[in-house]
Amino acid sequence: MRSFDVTNGVVMKKPMALILQGGGALGAFEYGVVTALLEDGWTPTAVTGVSIGAINAASIAGAKDGDIAASMRRMWQAITLPTVPWLPASKQANLSLLGNPNFWLSRTDYWRLPYWNSCCTTAPMLGTLAAHLDFDQLNDPKHIRFGVTATSLYTGGQTTFSNHVAKGAHTDGGQHKAVRATLTPSHIVASGSLPPGFPATRIDGTDYWDGGLFSNTPIDALLNLLEPHEIDTLPIFVVDLFPTEGQPSPVTLQEVQTRATALQYQNRFWAQYGGNAKLEGFLAMLDKLESATAGTAVADMPAYDWLMRLRALKNLHVIASTPAAAGGDHDFSEYGVRSRYEAGRAAAQQYLARLSRQPKLRAAA
Repeated sequence: MRSFDVTNGVVMKKPMALILQGGGALGAFEYGVVTALLEDGWTPTAVTGVSIGAINAASIAGAKDGDIAASMRRMWQAITLPTVPWLPASKQANLSLLGNPNFWLSRTDYWRLPYWNSCCTTAPMLGTLAAHLDFDQLNDPKHIRFGVTATSLYTGGQTTFSNHVAKGAHTDGGQHKAVRATLTPSHIVASGSLPPGFPATRIDGTDYWDGGLFSNTPIDALLNLLEPHEIDTLPIFVVDLFPTEGQPSPVTLQEVQTRATALQYQNRFWAQYGGNAKLEGFLAMLDKLESATAGTAVADMPAYDWLMRLRALKNLHVIASTPAAAGGDHDFSEYGVRSRYEAGRAAAQQYLARLSRQPKLRAAA
């Protein structure tokens, strides 16, 4: 793995931040993207994730001996189902609905069916995370700043559990709370506790569901990990697993369900800023606002501080997946995982090839 660029004999790091969405087996696309970024010399300094993105993020921050590529490979080998030799590859996509031994198991206590509040147990994933990751390292912000987001059943909003809260971060935004915590496998599983398949995960007396139910793109969580000097310069890579534009209308029930899922979990972050001016106009306004209010009482207001933190949005680089095939979010077959991994790696390589022609990114790196 190449982790540095060498310019005129001087070794230069290429730091980045990562935002990883949820999407079940589609997370193999993220695995491919991260692999390509590592191969190009990028080094994560801060990473946030939701659901399968939380598992990928944990595999990065908790990589044993710091070998991120090997850590992600081991994790995906653990949760990929073995191939059934006599069954065509195209027919193995739905096998995980019967269970995934290192991820979840279907419940068998049918005599208690009237009292079920989930169809599966996620106990296997707790063991998988504990076995494959270094949680001492994962909890060390000097190694990588790390956070995962879950939806609180008490507040109805998001809670981000992280190993670091940056100077100037906002820990209570009403519907989004940031909590400095010693992270355990339970925090990772909480981020992916998607009902009704998976049960809620209890942490410190509060039950949590999948963070993607509230927002599947945890940008706010990442912003709270950034130190002030990084806001203007640190490249932030977002992996978008649910592109929704330009697709034909679904014609089968499975296609309908796939599209409905994509619409639920698509990236909505851009719609919050700028109105007709869009994100570019919002960022231009922030620049003018900073110039106009420097040294005034306005600059000391907490709300102003958060607005200035949003300047980091200019550093976003979105690597988008192609639309998922029907049922792709539960396709943990060897064929399905390998296909999504290769697609993610190719998409990142193509994106990086375009970025290499942009002097601004090279300077920021």
